[in-house]
Amino acid sequence: MLSDAKFQAWCSNLKLSDDQIDYINQIRTSPPVRKVQGNARNVHGPYASTKMGRTIQFESHTVELPAITQFYEYDDQVLEYWDQPIKFTIKCSPQGKQATLISHYPDFFVMKENSCGFEEWKTESKLEQLSEKYPYRYQNIEGQWVDVIVQQYVENLGYYYRLRSDSEIDWVKYRNQKYLQPYKQGYLKQQYIIDEKIEAHLKEIIINNPGINLTNLLERAKNATIDDLNILIALEKVYVNLSEVALVEQEKVHLFRDQATAEAYITATHDYRDPVSSSVQIVDLKVGSSFLLDGKSITIDHIGESKIILKGEQGIIRWTHAEFQQLVELGEINNLQTENHTTLDEDGWQYFLEASPKALETANERYEIIKPYLDGEVYSSQECDTSERTIRYWKAKYRRAQQEYGCGFIGLIPQHKGNSTPRYCDEDLAILDKVIEEHYESFKQKNVWQTYEILKDRWKELRRISPLPSHTFYYERVKKRNSYQQTKRRMGSRAANNYLGPWLIRPTTPRHGDRPLEIVHIDHTQLDIQCVCPYSGKNLGRPWVTGMIDAYSRRILALYLTFDHPSYRSCMMAIRICVQRFGRFPEWIVVDNGKEFKSTYFETLLARFEASKKHRPKDVPKFSSIIERWFGSQNTEFINNLRGNTQIMKHVRLVKKENNPKNLAIWNLEELYDYLAFGYAYGVYDRTEHPALEGMSPQEAFELGLAKTGHRPHQYIKYDEQFKILTLPTNNKGTAKVIPGKGIRINYQDYWTDEFYSVENKSIPIRYDPLDYGVAYAYVNNHWIKCLSNYYMKFQGFSEKAISIATTVCRRKQQNYNQSQYVGAKEIIDLLNNAEEHEELMLQLRRDQSAKLVYNLIEGNLSSAVLNSSSFAPPSLQSNQKIEVDILEMEEAILQPNISKELDLNNIQPFTEEELW
Repeated sequence: MLSDAKFQAWCSNLKLSDDQIDYINQIRTSPPVRKVQGNARNVHGPYASTKMGRTIQFESHTVELPAITQFYEYDDQVLEYWDQPIKFTIKCSPQGKQATLISHYPDFFVMKENSCGFEEWKTESKLEQLSEKYPYRYQNIEGQWVDVIVQQYVENLGYYYRLRSDSEIDWVKYRNQKYLQPYKQGYLKQQYIIDEKIEAHLKEIIINNPGINLTNLLERAKNATIDDLNILIALEKVYVNLSEVALVEQEKVHLFRDQATAEAYITATHDYRDPVSSSVQIVDLKVGSSFLLDGKSITIDHIGESKIILKGEQGIIRWTHAEFQQLVELGEINNLQTENHTTLDEDGWQYFLEASPKALETANERYEIIKPYLDGEVYSSQECDTSERTIRYWKAKYRRAQQEYGCGFIGLIPQHKGNSTPRYCDEDLAILDKVIEEHYESFKQKNVWQTYEILKDRWKELRRISPLPSHTFYYERVKKRNSYQQTKRRMGSRAANNYLGPWLIRPTTPRHGDRPLEIVHIDHTQLDIQCVCPYSGKNLGRPWVTGMIDAYSRRILALYLTFDHPSYRSCMMAIRICVQRFGRFPEWIVVDNGKEFKSTYFETLLARFEASKKHRPKDVPKFSSIIERWFGSQNTEFINNLRGNTQIMKHVRLVKKENNPKNLAIWNLEELYDYLAFGYAYGVYDRTEHPALEGMSPQEAFELGLAKTGHRPHQYIKYDEQFKILTLPTNNKGTAKVIPGKGIRINYQDYWTDEFYSVENKSIPIRYDPLDYGVAYAYVNNHWIKCLSNYYMKFQGFSEKAISIATTVCRRKQQNYNQSQYVGAKEIIDLLNNAEEHEELMLQLRRDQSAKLVYNLIEGNLSSAVLNSSSFAPPSLQSNQKIEVDILEMEEAILQPNISKELDLNNIQPFTEEELW
């Protein structure tokens, strides 16, 4: 963002009026006038902008998001850009139409070096629809879309207005920009440092071998890594055409010293030739073209898979491809006519589309039979069961099709003739479709036979001369209807979403990213198992599991169990575990539309580490199918095999006392988490071959992806107290004022530390621990310090959820006695000490005790097996070690501690407070 001085200089350079400056200042200092929302198909969310130092909203990840990356974020001409800046209310009177008001929210206000104005992004297909519906407003003038009314209104204000479409987006370049984004200098990110000797060596190889591909460069520069090359490309110290090929396709990526060298080299060679591994490739030939050999003209008669048949003055010549290629390389063939593609015209392509699998199979068999004859080889009648007459007939059809359609294979496809005249006219079919649409495709959900009876009556009413269609024909007509539209009309949009097409941004853009930790999915589900309290044995209900899965490798990055409903606390713990295990923060997090993912705390946490978020469309779990499918897998493979699982509850009439899961429950939360996370998710599942990974396990795919695309060590995050504090929530302001003698107030409680003497009457950043209400943190004198509640000894160990429930119960009691609504700390403490009287609060306290044990297990305070696991080692210590977590070892280390057979009851010491928690 521009400083105040630079902003004033920019305004002076553009000679803006005072009204225009005030207008721009209002945009720069105000929040977006509109919060973008998602519907059935679009993906929205905040983008963590390095240039702006804030999050920028996008309403579509196929239009606005790539536009941000490609045209605003990395364009040096763009100084600032603001999302949803203002609302225009325009009164217009289209010709022949009634006067109306237009409400318009432009997507961005863009401030460039020499101009400023508003820009709106839409898809090309959407603009075509709008131009048909509102021709007086949306027009395509010389290939550029224009919103006539809005553009005229904005230009009268002194700004430019531009309507842009997704046809302007370079998708290959966008993919490469996302790949290189972590290597660019960020607002918070550290810069990757490359060794000067390695950089010089890489540049020397590229200068001496212009056009060398990425794979060969890595082989020749033994000491260099893919991270070293990525930083050189990102900082433009070497040149790669980012619009040509994706950087993950390393064999196709060609490197040059600079852009001028690349353009000159391409002009000279007419192609990319890797000087290390290049070889002259045989060109695609054209049947009927001629060339000169020893001064004699020769014509290409046929091109087979292994041989080329030529005709010349000396007769028929048969060459293999290798022989022909050798003559081309030696330069003995002159004036050769070539073509890059064998074009198949529209009629020929239609034959392919209409051919059945059986017809194509027959064509393949015929081609295998005539293939030797096409290459000029002669077989005796004993070697082939097909008659010579049939072979000549097939050869003739092959050559005729080759001349007509550009592909001889078309002639071998059987063409079955029959009566193609439709049995029913268009008017008859329209009656069928209307009955289907009005009676079958409705929320009444009538079956097909009932609607067919309605068709009979309609046929008689209309006195149709043509025969009534049979019920078989009618059934087929129903099945041929659009499945999505049909299901939506019968069962609603949520059921119809299963018939939506694949969620692809573009065919060239992989939906799951190009590398590990680029895209992750976070979601919650309630486990199908009942758990008990480890102390009292009371049933505590079904726990919730929060999972984080890497979309690229399908590896489970984090798993967290709790009895609390999904909240920001679950999200916080999932992110903590991910950083603890891998030392990295995800770049993109895909979530649903739950309120915990829209909280200010969660968005602030992501923005702090420059991670962006995508909200999947509403009621479309298919968008996050990888994590939804894993939730199903963990149930079928693990949870459903444990005692106390709730499968029987699907048939509630079969439930009795002896098979009720609540009575069979034996698992407590920390034991279940130990087996589910360390035994199954991080162990067995992590090392098992995944069907979507071509025979690799998630762990192997993850490690191979890092080795291929870069480990990005400059993005490592140290898992320490500083990071834990940054993941804690704060109040709405993020700061609190230090009151002399009282300290800071958070959630109606006062917290104190002696460091506050130096910052009295100042507002300082604060955090609080949702798992321990007696502790808070404040940022004083450039470091975080721990603050204690005035009632620390009473509140210590109680969670924010328990305090909230206790407050609610106290207010409920006071309402019964018509007392004041204010609840003080004394009332809450008394209630907590007598929690047995209130079942809801007691249940929460027991659940918090289980959550504490799970938290200690995550932090390594209970299990030596966890501490020794390579999963929890720092990134520098992990290298390529595999996670070896065995369920039996977990059982020995945690669930069955070593106990001596002979116990001396007199020497047993009580547990310390630290051991209990």
